[in-house]
Amino acid sequence: MKIKGRRAFGRRLKRIPKAVRLQVVKDLNLGADEMVDVAKRFAPKDTLGLEKSIRKEKGNRRLQVKVKAGGAATTRAVRNGVKATYDYALADEFGTEKMTANPFFWPAYRLTKRRRKSRITRNANKIIKRIFAA
Repeated sequence: MKIKGRRAFGRRLKRIPKAVRLQVVKDLNLGADEMVDVAKRFAPKDTLGLEKSIRKEKGNRRLQVKVKAGGAATTRAVRNGVKATYDYALADEFGTEKMTANPFFWPAYRLTKRRRKSRITRNANKIIKRIFAA
């Protein structure tokens, strides 16, 4: 049985993964930038170095971007004479026995999640429709 346009259809299918992957990378970076901006606005201003420690990093996999807070800039000694250290970004986010929580990271994640996901889906669908309309 002969299928008319089978080769052209095959060529279009091969173009989808690369075009979609390139767009998804752009959308992931844009979404991560938005989340970083929102988290910085939510971060407590009185905590030294916390706002500056919120950043975007490349993930371990091809289609992965990580948003992180804390690290070396917010890590301090637990108390004098004790060798242990503690990342105070966690104390701000979740609170401690002596301090109430000042969440900034997870509210920013939840606030931007729907927008980030729908942007990726919408743009991927546009690319697929454009490839098959040609």
